[in-house]
Parts: sequence; structure tokens; C-alpha cells
Amino acid sequence: MRFRQGEREAFERLVRQYRKPAVGFAYHLTGDYHTAEDLAQDCFAYLLVYPEKYDYRASFKTYLFTLLRNRSIDSLRKRQRVRRIEAGPYSWTDPACSRNYSTHLTLEAGGLQQQALHDPEQIAIVHEENREWQLRMQHLKPDYRTAVYLVDISGLSYTEAAAIMSRTAVSFKVLLHRARKKLRQIYEKEEWEYEVKRKRSSVSG
Repeated sequence: MRFRQGEREAFERLVRQYRKPAVGFAYHLTGDYHTAEDLAQDCFAYLLVYPEKYDYRASFKTYLFTLLRNRSIDSLRKRQRVRRIEAGPYSWTDPACSRNYSTHLTLEAGGLQQQALHDPEQIAIVHEENREWQLRMQHLKPDYRTAVYLVDISGLSYTEAAAIMSRTAVSFKVLLHRARKKLRQIYEKEEWEYEVKRKRSSVSG
């Protein structure tokens, strides 16, 4: 409420508290750390200029993550438009082109884009989830990934996560249940495949 009334110190405290989670969420959505940093900075700048737009009946984190999600979606759409323009006479249906494009999108969707990161904070954010978890998340639909991230990684309540994704509480619970079920199926498949390989290795040895 002090931030909404224009108190600069309150705003600075919020930035210190929520900057890292904000960058982490934006990175999860875009797959690019530097884009995530820019998006987080843009959202905080917007909040600084328009504090009255924050409805304090919702948590600050919920409002911030809602802004981040909307801006991340816009950023991804813009990047895709730029790629189409830069493609020139080549069509995305061209095998030589679509193969690289789809691979790039897959890496971005799972947050696995290769980057040269040296700053300790960058490394901490990028590696907040372990590699196996990232690979499993990569196989989920975007909404499934976001639902799992908001609740199981960011620790938001169902109500907060539903608000960020513009869903009713009931709709979000169904979405999260399906996402967790899919993750469990992926894990069980990995375990089964590992066991098959282990037995084959044992027999051949």
C-alpha cells in the first residue's frame, strides 16, 4: 500500500525482494536470460510510473507475475515475427529451415537455450531447476509448464497462479492436475526405459 501511494523506499524494497523471482519466471517463459532481465526491468519501470494501477487486494507477486507473463508472450510473438522476416525467401515449411526453427523453439520452450553465463546470479537462476526436471518440463504444453512452475517451483497458491494465468480456480486446478499427471507419466516412462536398458546390458554382458 505504501508503494501504491508513491513511496520510493517501499518500491525499492519490492524490487530487491522480487527481482530474482521475476527474472526466473521470465526466463522460464522465454528461455533467454538476457530477455528475461529486460522484461523484469520493463515491468518494474512500468510499476514505478503507474503505481496506482496495482490493485493491492491481490498480492504484489501475483500482479508482477501477471505483467511478466503478458510481456513474455508479447516478446515471444515479436521474436517469431522477426524470424519470419529474416527468413527472406525461405519458407518455414522448408525442411532445411523448419528443422532448425523447431529445434530452437523446443530449446526455448524448455528453458534450455545455450548461453554464455558467467555472473553468479545468472547461474543461480538458470540452474534453479535441475537438468532432468527441465527436460521433463520440455515435454509439457506451455500452459502445463507454467502451471507447474507457478505452484511447485515458485510456491504460489492455486488462487494466485490462477489469477496470473487468467483462469478460474477450478479451471486452474484441473490444468495443474493434468500437468502433474503428465509429468508423472514421463517419469514412469523414463524409469521403465532405464530398467529395460539395464536388463539388456546385463544380458549382453
